[in-house]
Amino acid sequence: MVPTRTETAADPVVRRLASAVLVFTVAVILGGSVVRATESGAGCGDQWPRCEGHIIPWSADGSTAIEFTHRAMTAMLGVLMIALVVTVVRRTAAAAPIRHALGYAAAFFVAEVAIGALLVVFGWVEDDASLGRVIALTVHLINTFMLLGALTMVVWLARGGHPPQLDTTRLAHRLVLAGALVLLVVSASGALNALADTLYPVNLVTTGDGSPTHFLARLRVLHPLVAVAGGTAVFVLAGRLATNSTAGITRGLRAVVLGQFAMGVINITLLTPVETQVLHLLLADVLWILWVLLAAAVTAMPVAEPA
Repeated sequence: MVPTRTETAADPVVRRLASAVLVFTVAVILGGSVVRATESGAGCGDQWPRCEGHIIPWSADGSTAIEFTHRAMTAMLGVLMIALVVTVVRRTAAAAPIRHALGYAAAFFVAEVAIGALLVVFGWVEDDASLGRVIALTVHLINTFMLLGALTMVVWLARGGHPPQLDTTRLAHRLVLAGALVLLVVSASGALNALADTLYPVNLVTTGDGSPTHFLARLRVLHPLVAVAGGTAVFVLAGRLATNSTAGITRGLRAVVLGQFAMGVINITLLTPVETQVLHLLLADVLWILWVLLAAAVTAMPVAEPA
């Protein structure tokens, strides 16, 4: 069997920096969910990158402070991304696979910033329920997951993992792609559900207030069904893809799926407070990262085809 790790030791500097960037990216994503859940997207007005006419709004409070903090965290992530690019370029060979993965990560990060700016400029924030915001939010979610996936691959390669070699003629590889697609669909429906919870809180809709006829409110019932079906599918697929070398990843992935089921119930029971929404998103990010790691392990070595 071909080993899943390179024989030479991975560069510890690149490994630590790549891991730090991945963790901080998750923190920035969670910060974005706080901005959406607290309807603070217009906290800096319709200006970008300035906030209320200033680069640093020293007297900011409330929604302005929340939105500016998220922007500041994004800027810090940009600095870390540049540092990672410079470090990788200086400490790896020109043809190193980690450079390709990092190139994708950098591109997705730029797209992430651009989408965030468009949300502000076009006013797709706060109580806006337009189709434009729905489309932008879906694209934002998919791009976010692509960014996380690319950074996860950077960490995988920085730790000595072999580059993935996707072969769609192999069943195991097709199952990997199927699981990724399922997770994207479930997460996209979750993002729209979270937007509906923000715009049309459950307690308002059930009492007849607000605007329960909006399509976002009517679609709210679909996410739990999609999540249960998708989570079950991922749980089963992870088991079928498991090997001795991926047992740890598989156990962690399945545990997170079960955790998501529990958190979903808690989120609904408590009428989707900000805290449980953030934890729900954190588990979704961790689940995606684990799936990318499992995919990398499966496609980077010969695996026994599931029956």
